[in-house]
Amino acid sequence: MGYIVDISKWNGNINWDIAASQLDLVIARVQDGSNTVDFMYQGYVKEMKKRSIPFGNYAFCRFISISDAKKEAQDFWNRGDKNAKFWVADVEVQTMVDMQGGTQAFIDELRRLGAKKIGLYVGHHTYVSFGARNIDADFIWIPRYGGNKPAYPCDIWQYTDSGNVPGIGKCDLNQLIGNKNLSWFIGSNQTNQSSIGDSKQPNGIGIAVSKYDDGYGINLYENPANPQFIGRLTKKIPYLIYKGYWGGGEKDMICLGGEQQWAKLEHFNVQWFYAYSKYTPGYEIRTYDGPNGNDTGGVDGNVPYRIWNRQDGYIDIGGNKWIKEEHVQIK
Repeated sequence: MGYIVDISKWNGNINWDIAASQLDLVIARVQDGSNTVDFMYQGYVKEMKKRSIPFGNYAFCRFISISDAKKEAQDFWNRGDKNAKFWVADVEVQTMVDMQGGTQAFIDELRRLGAKKIGLYVGHHTYVSFGARNIDADFIWIPRYGGNKPAYPCDIWQYTDSGNVPGIGKCDLNQLIGNKNLSWFIGSNQTNQSSIGDSKQPNGIGIAVSKYDDGYGINLYENPANPQFIGRLTKKIPYLIYKGYWGGGEKDMICLGGEQQWAKLEHFNVQWFYAYSKYTPGYEIRTYDGPNGNDTGGVDGNVPYRIWNRQDGYIDIGGNKWIKEEHVQIK
């Protein structure tokens, strides 16, 4: 098993011929805020692509407002190579009062621009104060040195800033510790991910693929509120998620067919569908407290919303808010 490293200009000139065979994944810095482009990035990407080394992009964030966060995300998107497997918001320093709001605006803007897999890098000491638990990202990356794993749920653990990789020398090293395996991170590039996500989705709330090898059985149940075992799913193929049951943690379940095909969410890698407004930025979409329910206000259609459930022409976008499906495209 190879190394997972993150790199920036501070790593200097890398001997890629030596390093390449050691690497499973590289996460490369694109920028330090909007004003500073990492001058080594393009060279690193050229060498990695030449050797088919999977890589992701990250941006050190310095936004000071919601609008500034969106602008930084736009710069990041424009500067980052679109062959990256994913994009990461690196949020380490407090640059505005509402860091949760700024970070979410950054991530939402990346999604609007076309990013399909977006992570959040957040300091262990700022996880709580930045509201990281409530930020909607596809994966979490946390640094913690000295041997102790992060105390907060995450998918990537940056466990040292003084590792050593032949061809690179001293560098940050990381390992996967969540329920997402390496193939989840590098299994498809931005273009391939779009093959599902960019087409309109007339049904369902996402696509699920087993985390396990073909043949491994995942239990199926009826009645998610009181699960009764009825069989197993054994194929490692994409399944359409028709709806979800949100019982919390290991009780979260997804419906993969009729009412007798519920499975625990924890066993799957998922690409969720998002709702994108059909209208120009600033157009308000009305919200309701349920399908055919009472009007509760409105939401800005300028950002995409994850779809939690669909029913009777309405979409659950979370927070007890439903919108009419006729106002959005689902991707």
